[in-house]
Amino acid sequence: MRSNMLLLAALSLFAPLALTAQLPENELRSRIEAAQREDASVNTLLRGVAAARLLRNFDQAEALLDDATGAVLQARNGLIANALLYQVESGGGVNGMQRAFREARRVFNLTPLEIGSWVNGYPSLLVGGEFDEMIERFSPTAEDPRYRCECFAQKAWMHRVAGRLDESRDYWGMLVAEWEADSPQIQNPNARADWQAQFARNLARAGRHDDARRALADAIALEVGPGASPGVRRRWAQAYAELGDVDAAVEHLESLLEIPSLVSVHSLETRYTWEGIRDEPAFQAMLDRHR
Repeated sequence: MRSNMLLLAALSLFAPLALTAQLPENELRSRIEAAQREDASVNTLLRGVAAARLLRNFDQAEALLDDATGAVLQARNGLIANALLYQVESGGGVNGMQRAFREARRVFNLTPLEIGSWVNGYPSLLVGGEFDEMIERFSPTAEDPRYRCECFAQKAWMHRVAGRLDESRDYWGMLVAEWEADSPQIQNPNARADWQAQFARNLARAGRHDDARRALADAIALEVGPGASPGVRRRWAQAYAELGDVDAAVEHLESLLEIPSLVSVHSLETRYTWEGIRDEPAFQAMLDRHR
């Protein structure tokens, strides 16, 4: 039954709205107002599209249809992410993640670039080389636009998972060089702190350890709101793991294991980002304390 959860959720998401009798104009306008709210659901948006269409306001119908399309894509991505994280958190491991992603690809028609985005976030999906040929085709000059991408991170992960560490470091180096050449101007302090922590982590992955330590010190000095703190601290722990500083990584992870967060014993046993320090005695002792 669990193997069909994603399919059932998708069918519910994309089920057509029931046809109803013609509604009075005031009700149609009320549905449009509801669709224009920031927290409007997919169904509310689609009711607003239908209402605007019936009122012959086609510009408004088109705008709401665009909003509904974005909401559907967001919901689709939420379904996939939760299916993957369910496997991670429930102990399904790498095999469970890969099964869940194959099911997602059966239900949803994901493009190569979309698959590339998912394997970048969940590199355990690359174990076994299922997507290596696809990733090798990524290029900014690819004839097929579905493969048109530098995709440095995806290539770095592909080589790292396959054990080709020198090639992996080269691609991480290309990524951070690109980030250095075009550093984003991020106004939101939480987003800025998260980006800085990722930058430090990726410098370490590129083998630039001194630069990574300086960037990590800058990241830790940034102010972070309480809601964003667990996610940013996880990035710090990743950076320390890449630097081989097991004690510092464990210090941050231990605090995250004690609160609701993306860090759990199963995630630390499964997610590829911890592979480099997973067998360290201090890391294993931390896992034992929280089993």
